Amino acid sequence: MTTPGGALARKVLLIEPDGLVRGTVASVCREMQIAHVRQTISVASAEQWLKTGAPQAVLISLVEGDAALDFLTRLRAGAFRCEADMPVVAMARVVDAALVARLKALDVRRLLLQPFRLHDVIHTLEQLWPVREALPA
Repeated sequence: MTTPGGALARKVLLIEPDGLVRGTVASVCREMQIAHVRQTISVASAEQWLKTGAPQAVLISLVEGDAALDFLTRLRAGAFRCEADMPVVAMARVVDAALVARLKALDVRRLLLQPFRLHDVIHTLEQLWPVREALPA
């Protein structure tokens, strides 16, 4: 299913251990026709999926700590079959200056502090891709 602008053709890889968060984000994105969300519970399962899948964006929880940051480093280095420069949004409960600096170096577009409102996630995902205006006929 695709909207005229191709929104559901967009694939977002969501790496989040909390099933409620994963399910809610995926459901709302589908209902609002923002994107198709591929849900994974860990970096390891995301890496397995990336052997065959190619998302246009990643939404990643940093709960796995160094494993999540190492995943982003490999992503940016082109280790997977997806675009290395795709948009990335990170989610974290606690951050410090060192983590923010590392995320900037990894070209993470947005950092969402948890707990967050679902509206914040949806708004962030909507902002990842520019809106294509219809050209006059």
